[in-house]
Amino acid sequence: MKTLGEKFRILRQKKGVNQKIMADLLEISIPAYSKLETGITDPNFSRIEQIAQTHGLSIRQLFDVGEEGLTEEQQTILTLKSKVSELENSVIRLQTKLIDLYDKADRSNSTSS
Repeated sequence: MKTLGEKFRILRQKKGVNQKIMADLLEISIPAYSKLETGITDPNFSRIEQIAQTHGLSIRQLFDVGEEGLTEEQQTILTLKSKVSELENSVIRLQTKLIDLYDKADRSNSTSS
């Protein structure tokens, strides 16, 4: 049986995000999130609920992650959520690049004026 921390790691990896992004989503520090994944810190019920919601799962589904009990439908949902997350991350990266380009153009226009 997988530990709760291992389940958190599996879900994070399926979502295609790093620990920093998960920590940001949960509004905690990266070390605090890392301790949850490694089992150094045991999460309270509200944190478990928050992590389940972040992944769009019920608490029951969260506890089934990585176990034989995960249905094909649940696996498909996790896979699709992972793909959506990857696309969202791509959009964020492109938006960041666009903002950087606008900033460079603005600075260039400011110095040439």
